[in-house]
Amino acid sequence: MDGMNGIVRAAVLAALSEFTPGDTRRRPYAYFGIVFSFLIGTAPSFAAETKAPTASVVSLAPSNTELLLNVGARKVLAGVCTNCPQVLPNADENLKNVPIVGTFVTANLERLIRVKPNAILLVSGQEAIAHMLKMKGFNVVLLKNDKLADIPENLHRIGALSKTERNADALSRKFNQALKDLSAIVNGASSKPKVFYCTWAQPLLTVGKNSFLNDIITTCGGANIAADMGQPYPHFSAERLILADPDVVILPYDAKDQALFKRFPWNKLRAVRESKLFYSPLPKDDMLSRPTMGVLDGLYWLTIKIHPELKPRLAKWRSSYCSMNVQ
Repeated sequence: MDGMNGIVRAAVLAALSEFTPGDTRRRPYAYFGIVFSFLIGTAPSFAAETKAPTASVVSLAPSNTELLLNVGARKVLAGVCTNCPQVLPNADENLKNVPIVGTFVTANLERLIRVKPNAILLVSGQEAIAHMLKMKGFNVVLLKNDKLADIPENLHRIGALSKTERNADALSRKFNQALKDLSAIVNGASSKPKVFYCTWAQPLLTVGKNSFLNDIITTCGGANIAADMGQPYPHFSAERLILADPDVVILPYDAKDQALFKRFPWNKLRAVRESKLFYSPLPKDDMLSRPTMGVLDGLYWLTIKIHPELKPRLAKWRSSYCSMNVQ
Protein backbone atom coordinates (compact mmCIF):
# COMPACT_ATOMS: atom_id res chain seq x y z
CA MET A 1 0.00 0.00 0.00
CA ASP A 2 1.60 3.27 -1.04
CA GLY A 3 0.78 6.88 -1.90
CA MET A 4 -2.76 8.20 -1.93
CA ASN A 5 -4.11 4.69 -2.66
CA GLY A 6 -2.77 3.52 0.67
CA ILE A 7 -4.22 6.50 2.54
CA VAL A 8 -7.66 6.05 1.01
CA ARG A 9 -7.72 2.30 1.62
CA ALA A 10 -6.60 2.76 5.22
CA ALA A 11 -9.40 5.24 5.84
CA VAL A 12 -11.94 2.93 4.20
CA LEU A 13 -10.97 -0.10 6.29
CA ALA A 14 -10.92 1.88 9.52
CA ALA A 15 -14.41 3.17 8.83
CA LEU A 16 -15.62 -0.35 8.02
CA SER A 17 -14.28 -1.61 11.37
CA GLU A 18 -16.82 0.60 13.11
CA PHE A 19 -19.54 0.14 10.55
CA THR A 20 -22.99 -1.34 10.92
CA PRO A 21 -22.94 -4.11 8.32
CA GLY A 22 -25.61 -3.60 5.72
CA ASP A 23 -26.80 -0.12 6.68
CA THR A 24 -27.87 1.24 3.29
CA ARG A 25 -27.34 4.78 4.46
CA ARG A 26 -23.71 3.94 5.01
CA ARG A 27 -22.98 1.12 2.59
CA PRO A 28 -19.36 0.78 1.48
CA TYR A 29 -19.84 1.86 -2.11
CA ALA A 30 -21.90 4.95 -1.31
CA TYR A 31 -18.95 6.69 0.34
CA PHE A 32 -16.01 4.76 -1.09
CA GLY A 33 -12.84 6.86 -1.06
CA ILE A 34 -14.55 9.71 0.80
CA VAL A 35 -15.92 8.90 4.26
CA PHE A 36 -17.72 6.16 6.13
CA SER A 37 -20.33 6.73 8.76
CA PHE A 38 -19.89 4.87 12.00
CA LEU A 39 -21.96 2.18 13.68
CA ILE A 40 -25.10 2.86 15.55
CA GLY A 41 -25.15 1.07 18.86
CA THR A 42 -27.14 0.49 21.97
CA ALA A 43 -26.40 2.53 25.06
CA PRO A 44 -23.70 1.01 27.26
CA SER A 45 -23.58 1.97 30.90
CA PHE A 46 -21.20 4.90 31.25
CA ALA A 47 -19.06 5.55 34.31
CA ALA A 48 -20.12 8.32 36.64
CA GLU A 49 -18.65 11.70 35.85
CA THR A 50 -15.46 12.53 37.69
CA LYS A 51 -14.25 15.96 38.71
CA ALA A 52 -13.49 18.15 35.76
CA PRO A 53 -9.80 17.73 34.87
CA THR A 54 -7.79 20.42 33.21
CA ALA A 55 -7.40 18.26 30.11
CA SER A 56 -9.15 19.16 26.86
CA VAL A 57 -9.61 16.37 24.31
CA VAL A 58 -11.06 16.31 20.80
CA SER A 59 -12.31 13.03 19.32
CA LEU A 60 -12.75 12.57 15.58
CA ALA A 61 -14.01 8.97 15.78
CA PRO A 62 -17.23 7.78 17.48
CA SER A 63 -15.52 4.83 19.16
CA ASN A 64 -13.04 7.16 20.87
CA THR A 65 -15.84 9.47 21.93
CA GLU A 66 -17.71 6.53 23.42
CA LEU A 67 -14.59 5.36 25.26
CA LEU A 68 -14.28 8.85 26.78
CA LEU A 69 -17.87 8.56 27.96
CA ASN A 70 -17.20 5.03 29.24
CA VAL A 71 -14.49 6.30 31.59
CA GLY A 72 -16.56 9.28 32.75
CA ALA A 73 -14.54 11.90 30.91
CA ARG A 74 -17.40 13.87 29.38
CA LYS A 75 -16.12 17.13 30.89
CA VAL A 76 -12.84 16.98 28.98
CA LEU A 77 -14.57 16.48 25.64
CA ALA A 78 -13.87 19.68 23.72
CA GLY A 79 -14.98 18.62 20.25
CA VAL A 80 -16.27 15.69 18.19
CA CYS A 81 -16.76 14.68 14.57
CA THR A 82 -20.01 14.91 12.64
CA ASN A 83 -20.73 11.20 13.05
CA CYS A 84 -20.67 11.18 16.85
CA PRO A 85 -24.03 12.86 17.52
CA GLN A 86 -25.58 10.89 14.67
CA VAL A 87 -24.65 7.40 15.82
CA LEU A 88 -23.81 7.36 19.51
CA PRO A 89 -26.46 6.36 22.06
CA ASN A 90 -28.03 9.16 24.09
CA ALA A 91 -26.08 11.70 22.06
CA ASP A 92 -28.59 14.48 22.75
CA GLU A 93 -27.73 14.23 26.43
CA ASN A 94 -24.13 13.03 26.38
CA LEU A 95 -22.87 15.38 23.66
CA LYS A 96 -25.03 18.41 24.35
CA ASN A 97 -23.16 21.64 23.54
CA VAL A 98 -20.02 19.78 22.40
CA PRO A 99 -18.86 21.51 19.19
CA ILE A 100 -18.40 19.74 15.87
CA VAL A 101 -14.80 20.25 14.79
CA GLY A 102 -14.45 17.90 11.84
CA THR A 103 -15.43 14.64 10.16
CA PHE A 104 -13.68 11.27 10.01
CA VAL A 105 -11.40 12.46 7.20
CA THR A 106 -11.27 16.23 7.64
CA ALA A 107 -10.67 18.70 10.46
CA ASN A 108 -11.87 22.27 10.80
CA LEU A 109 -8.61 23.98 11.69
CA GLU A 110 -10.29 27.24 12.63
CA ARG A 111 -12.49 25.49 15.18
CA LEU A 112 -9.60 23.39 16.51
CA ILE A 113 -7.50 26.49 17.07
CA ARG A 114 -10.40 28.03 18.94
CA VAL A 115 -10.85 24.90 21.10
CA LYS A 116 -7.10 24.52 21.82
CA PRO A 117 -7.21 20.79 22.73
CA ASN A 118 -4.42 19.13 24.69
CA ALA A 119 -4.89 16.08 22.47
CA ILE A 120 -6.81 14.96 19.37
CA LEU A 121 -7.92 11.32 19.42
CA LEU A 122 -7.93 9.39 16.14
CA VAL A 123 -8.11 5.71 15.19
CA SER A 124 -5.99 3.55 12.91
CA GLY A 125 -6.97 4.38 9.35
CA GLN A 126 -6.91 8.12 9.99
CA GLU A 127 -3.20 8.41 9.29
CA ALA A 128 -3.66 11.07 6.61
CA ILE A 129 -5.50 13.48 8.88
CA ALA A 130 -3.12 12.59 11.73
CA HIS A 131 -0.15 13.65 9.62
CA MET A 132 -1.80 16.92 8.66
CA LEU A 133 -2.73 17.78 12.26
CA LYS A 134 0.77 16.98 13.50
CA MET A 135 2.20 19.28 10.85
CA LYS A 136 -0.05 22.00 12.25
CA GLY A 137 1.39 21.47 15.73
CA PHE A 138 -1.43 19.51 17.36
CA ASN A 139 -0.82 16.64 19.77
CA VAL A 140 -2.35 13.62 18.01
CA VAL A 141 -3.04 10.27 19.69
CA LEU A 142 -3.77 7.44 17.26
CA LEU A 143 -5.55 4.46 18.84
CA LYS A 144 -5.61 0.96 17.33
CA ASN A 145 -9.02 -0.64 16.84
CA ASP A 146 -8.20 -3.88 15.03
CA LYS A 147 -9.05 -6.42 17.70
CA LEU A 148 -10.75 -6.85 21.08
CA ALA A 149 -7.43 -6.73 22.93
CA ASP A 150 -7.02 -3.12 21.80
CA ILE A 151 -9.98 -1.98 23.92
CA PRO A 152 -8.37 -2.29 27.39
CA GLU A 153 -5.21 -0.61 26.12
CA ASN A 154 -7.26 2.22 24.64
CA LEU A 155 -9.13 2.63 27.91
CA HIS A 156 -5.81 3.07 29.73
CA ARG A 157 -4.53 5.62 27.22
CA ILE A 158 -7.77 7.59 27.33
CA GLY A 159 -7.81 7.40 31.12
CA ALA A 160 -4.34 8.90 31.25
CA LEU A 161 -5.26 11.67 28.83
CA SER A 162 -8.47 12.57 30.62
CA LYS A 163 -7.17 12.01 34.16
CA THR A 164 -9.74 9.30 34.81
CA GLU A 165 -7.20 6.53 35.39
CA ARG A 166 -9.15 4.89 38.19
CA ASN A 167 -12.30 4.46 36.08
CA ALA A 168 -10.27 3.34 33.07
CA ASP A 169 -8.38 0.75 35.11
CA ALA A 170 -11.59 -0.66 36.58
CA LEU A 171 -13.23 -0.94 33.17
CA SER A 172 -10.13 -2.48 31.64
CA ARG A 173 -10.05 -5.17 34.33
CA LYS A 174 -13.77 -5.80 33.89
CA PHE A 175 -13.36 -6.14 30.12
CA ASN A 176 -10.43 -8.55 30.39
CA GLN A 177 -12.27 -10.65 32.95
CA ALA A 178 -15.36 -10.71 30.73
CA LEU A 179 -13.30 -12.05 27.81
CA LYS A 180 -11.61 -14.62 30.06
CA ASP A 181 -14.94 -15.85 31.42
CA LEU A 182 -16.50 -15.98 27.96
CA SER A 183 -13.54 -17.95 26.67
CA ALA A 184 -14.01 -20.50 29.45
CA ILE A 185 -17.66 -20.89 28.47
CA VAL A 186 -17.17 -21.31 24.70
CA ASN A 187 -14.16 -23.58 25.20
CA GLY A 188 -16.56 -26.00 26.84
CA ALA A 189 -18.57 -26.33 23.64
CA SER A 190 -18.31 -29.61 21.76
CA SER A 191 -17.93 -27.95 18.36
CA LYS A 192 -16.84 -24.78 16.61
CA PRO A 193 -19.59 -23.98 14.09
CA LYS A 194 -18.66 -22.45 10.76
CA VAL A 195 -19.86 -18.85 10.48
CA PHE A 196 -20.46 -16.67 7.46
CA TYR A 197 -20.74 -13.01 8.45
CA CYS A 198 -22.17 -11.05 5.54
CA THR A 199 -21.54 -7.31 5.72
CA TRP A 200 -23.25 -6.60 2.40
CA ALA A 201 -25.48 -8.92 0.39
CA GLN A 202 -25.22 -7.55 -3.15
CA PRO A 203 -22.37 -7.68 -4.04
CA LEU A 204 -21.46 -10.28 -1.47
CA LEU A 205 -19.00 -8.93 1.11
CA THR A 206 -17.74 -10.62 4.25
CA VAL A 207 -15.04 -10.27 6.94
CA GLY A 208 -11.48 -11.52 6.50
CA LYS A 209 -8.85 -12.49 9.04
CA ASN A 210 -7.59 -8.93 9.56
CA SER A 211 -10.98 -7.50 10.52
CA PHE A 212 -12.30 -6.65 13.96
CA LEU A 213 -15.33 -8.85 13.30
CA ASN A 214 -13.13 -11.89 12.63
CA ASP A 215 -11.80 -11.52 16.16
CA ILE A 216 -15.40 -11.23 17.36
CA ILE A 217 -16.43 -14.47 15.62
CA THR A 218 -13.47 -16.38 17.06
CA THR A 219 -14.09 -15.06 20.56
CA CYS A 220 -17.73 -16.16 20.31
CA GLY A 221 -16.64 -19.73 19.57
CA GLY A 222 -17.14 -19.74 15.83
CA ALA A 223 -14.93 -20.45 12.82
CA ASN A 224 -15.02 -17.72 10.18
CA ILE A 225 -15.23 -19.38 6.76
CA ALA A 226 -13.39 -16.38 5.27
CA ALA A 227 -10.56 -16.39 7.82
CA ASP A 228 -8.05 -17.35 5.15
CA MET A 229 -8.68 -14.12 3.24
CA GLY A 230 -6.17 -11.36 3.95
CA GLN A 231 -8.39 -8.39 3.15
CA PRO A 232 -10.43 -7.16 6.10
CA TYR A 233 -13.66 -6.93 4.06
CA PRO A 234 -13.28 -9.03 0.90
CA HIS A 235 -15.69 -10.03 -1.84
CA PHE A 236 -16.95 -13.61 -1.48
CA SER A 237 -18.28 -15.70 -4.34
CA ALA A 238 -21.63 -17.47 -4.24
CA GLU A 239 -19.95 -20.69 -5.35
CA ARG A 240 -17.48 -20.56 -2.47
CA LEU A 241 -20.30 -19.88 -0.03
CA ILE A 242 -22.18 -22.99 -1.19
CA LEU A 243 -19.04 -25.12 -0.93
CA ALA A 244 -18.28 -23.86 2.59
CA ASP A 245 -21.94 -24.46 3.63
CA PRO A 246 -21.68 -22.57 6.95
CA ASP A 247 -23.55 -23.65 10.08
CA VAL A 248 -24.53 -20.08 10.96
CA VAL A 249 -25.14 -17.10 8.68
CA ILE A 250 -25.36 -13.48 9.83
CA LEU A 251 -26.92 -11.02 7.38
CA PRO A 252 -27.13 -7.24 7.62
CA TYR A 253 -30.31 -5.84 9.10
CA ASP A 254 -31.36 -4.16 5.86
CA ALA A 255 -31.37 -7.50 4.05
CA LYS A 256 -34.48 -8.45 6.03
CA ASP A 257 -36.77 -6.96 3.42
CA GLN A 258 -35.03 -8.71 0.53
CA ALA A 259 -36.10 -12.30 1.35
CA LEU A 260 -32.63 -13.46 0.32
CA PHE A 261 -33.07 -16.88 1.91
CA LYS A 262 -35.51 -17.75 -0.90
CA ARG A 263 -32.94 -17.05 -3.60
CA PHE A 264 -29.63 -18.48 -4.81
CA PRO A 265 -27.14 -19.02 -3.19
CA TRP A 266 -28.88 -18.67 0.19
CA ASN A 267 -31.52 -21.32 -0.53
CA LYS A 268 -28.76 -23.88 -1.02
CA LEU A 269 -27.33 -23.46 2.49
CA ARG A 270 -27.84 -25.81 5.41
CA ALA A 271 -27.97 -22.82 7.75
CA VAL A 272 -31.11 -21.60 5.96
CA ARG A 273 -32.77 -25.01 6.01
CA GLU A 274 -32.05 -25.36 9.74
CA SER A 275 -33.14 -21.80 10.61
CA LYS A 276 -29.62 -20.72 11.52
CA LEU A 277 -29.76 -17.56 9.42
CA PHE A 278 -29.90 -14.42 11.55
CA TYR A 279 -30.11 -10.71 10.85
CA SER A 280 -28.05 -8.14 12.71
CA PRO A 281 -30.12 -6.04 15.12
CA LEU A 282 -31.43 -2.63 14.20
CA PRO A 283 -28.38 -0.43 13.65
CA LYS A 284 -29.12 1.46 16.85
CA ASP A 285 -29.02 -1.81 18.80
CA ASP A 286 -26.01 -3.40 17.10
CA MET A 287 -22.99 -3.32 19.41
CA LEU A 288 -20.72 -5.69 17.50
CA SER A 289 -18.52 -3.41 15.48
CA ARG A 290 -17.55 -0.39 17.55
CA PRO A 291 -14.58 -1.24 19.81
CA THR A 292 -15.84 0.06 23.17
CA MET A 293 -17.25 -1.43 26.37
CA GLY A 294 -20.57 -1.82 24.56
CA VAL A 295 -19.12 -4.62 22.44
CA LEU A 296 -19.72 -6.98 25.38
CA ASP A 297 -23.43 -6.81 24.51
CA GLY A 298 -22.55 -7.73 20.94
CA LEU A 299 -20.48 -10.70 22.09
CA TYR A 300 -23.44 -12.08 23.99
CA TRP A 301 -25.76 -11.58 21.01
CA LEU A 302 -23.48 -13.46 18.60
CA THR A 303 -22.34 -16.22 20.97
CA ILE A 304 -25.89 -17.28 21.72
CA LYS A 305 -26.56 -17.51 17.96
CA ILE A 306 -23.49 -19.69 17.42
CA HIS A 307 -23.86 -21.75 20.61
CA PRO A 308 -27.52 -21.82 21.74
CA GLU A 309 -26.72 -24.87 23.85
CA LEU A 310 -24.65 -22.63 26.12
CA LYS A 311 -27.59 -20.35 26.92
CA PRO A 312 -27.75 -21.09 30.69
CA ARG A 313 -24.07 -20.28 31.22
CA LEU A 314 -24.23 -17.30 28.88
CA ALA A 315 -27.19 -15.90 30.82
CA LYS A 316 -25.04 -15.74 33.95
CA TRP A 317 -22.20 -14.11 31.99
CA ARG A 318 -24.65 -11.60 30.56
CA SER A 319 -25.93 -10.62 34.00
CA SER A 320 -22.36 -9.91 35.11
CA TYR A 321 -21.04 -7.98 32.13
CA CYS A 322 -23.77 -6.74 29.77
CA SER A 323 -26.14 -3.78 29.82
CA MET A 324 -29.08 -6.23 29.71
CA ASN A 325 -30.57 -4.41 26.73
CA VAL A 326 -29.36 -7.08 24.34
CA GLN A 327 -31.69 -9.99 23.53
